[in-house]
Amino acid sequence: MKTRFTTVDIRAVIAEISANYVGMRVNNVYDIDNKTYLIRLQKPDSKAVLLIESGTRVHSTDFEWPKNMMPSGFAMKCRKHLKSRRLTQVKQLGIDRIVDIQFGSDEAAYHLIVELYDRGNIILADHEYTILNLLRFRTAEAEDVKIVVRERYPVESARPPEPLITLDRLSDILSQAQHGDQVKRVLNPHLPYGATLIEHSLIEAGLPGSLKIDSQAHVSEVAPKILEALQLAETYMEKTEKFSGKGYIIQKSEKKPSLAPGKPSEDLLTYDEFHPFLFAQHIYSPYLEFDTFDKAVDEFFSKMESQKIDMKALQQEKQALKKLENVKKDHEQRLEALHQAQEVDRIKGELVEMNLSVVERALQVVRSALANQVDWTEIGVIVKEAQASGDPVACAIKELKLQTNHITMLLKNPYISDEEQDEEEKIKMSEEKGKKNKNKDKGQNKKLQRNKPMLVDVDLGLSAYANAKRYYDHKRNAEKKEQKTIEAAGKAMKSAEKKTQQTLKEVQTVTTIQKARKVYW
Repeated sequence: MKTRFTTVDIRAVIAEISANYVGMRVNNVYDIDNKTYLIRLQKPDSKAVLLIESGTRVHSTDFEWPKNMMPSGFAMKCRKHLKSRRLTQVKQLGIDRIVDIQFGSDEAAYHLIVELYDRGNIILADHEYTILNLLRFRTAEAEDVKIVVRERYPVESARPPEPLITLDRLSDILSQAQHGDQVKRVLNPHLPYGATLIEHSLIEAGLPGSLKIDSQAHVSEVAPKILEALQLAETYMEKTEKFSGKGYIIQKSEKKPSLAPGKPSEDLLTYDEFHPFLFAQHIYSPYLEFDTFDKAVDEFFSKMESQKIDMKALQQEKQALKKLENVKKDHEQRLEALHQAQEVDRIKGELVEMNLSVVERALQVVRSALANQVDWTEIGVIVKEAQASGDPVACAIKELKLQTNHITMLLKNPYISDEEQDEEEKIKMSEEKGKKNKNKDKGQNKKLQRNKPMLVDVDLGLSAYANAKRYYDHKRNAEKKEQKTIEAAGKAMKSAEKKTQQTLKEVQTVTTIQKARKVYW
């Protein structure tokens, strides 16, 4: 979000203030906070309020701002020297972002100097620019200039207006830039136009607004075109000299989350930038048009606080709905896991049933070896030897888990031929190639239902039938658990939705209370 005045903005607002308010007398001076001051002006048939914020802005305001109960020392000093004096002149010092507001004339004149850059200051000076009071004391780093009371403010050190940059100087600046740097950012510190006007001028000259520096050859190729763009920027600077155009607020659109299913989400438009011209890069953005730039700036800054509240509320709404979405997702994942567990147990039970004789024989062989107190390692060697000689029972045993009294067997459907098995494998591979990520879970179910060999743990303490029954019992338990989960999730979901609705309601209440503004006059 744009928060400070550029040189173009300063020139435009000075032109408008000079046209509308010069000649009015100071009725009073108030402070909103330690950086922001209100100067109430009046003449017999009209009133106006000038708002000044150190380092940020100068404009008139139609809004009622909350004033400090007790005026600050600086406000008191301004009242003493400026009250009942006439506003005689508003000008910019050179091309620096410094505004000199003069009250009174000749030797009875006083100057309020407002610096509109980072760590700026507001200085009250007499007709000779001797400092009477200021917001904060500082010593300029570059030259040994003291900005303190009773010293003279260095008006002459302001940067003077410069002629249009030459092609050689432009090429020199561009050639010193890094590869990939944006032209508007490279030129901005060297020119008074501001990045937004430079971008607009580049677009108007037929170049991309976000033009980047590619190479030395590229610089020499585009430099003449960029110079054309800067000549355009110069014409805009001239237009602001006696500016009497409109003002524009460029808006940014954010999607507001919608809780009601099927209801489209609304757009929340917030203020993003303010300009005295509708620049080329903003034509397709949502924007508001005002009669004067001064009014646009007033609207922008006055609504900025309430828009910050709106944005904060939007983030809270998004967070609340994200929590609800996570609850739903977690519930779905749990159900899917339980469903998969049931499917696996059912297939394992069926495979044990289909291979009863092989399972029973394997159980007997291992039990017999254990009963004869054969060493566990020795049992493993015997199984491997039997597998090498092609024994079908030994080949079905894949792992001995004697610590837990189990063996792992590789079982397959004995009623399906190897040709059919190969055919199914081919179908499966072609299916998996065409599947997207969203169908992963469905694919897993299909894979389980196919007659693919599966590793099954068999308990040595149970018969083959009892092992099959154990898997069926597991399946039934998982079914019951799934049912309970569905019931519990229904309640949890209602509770989560209610909580989300409540949060959204609270967020709305907070924003409406804080935004309410009472206008007194």
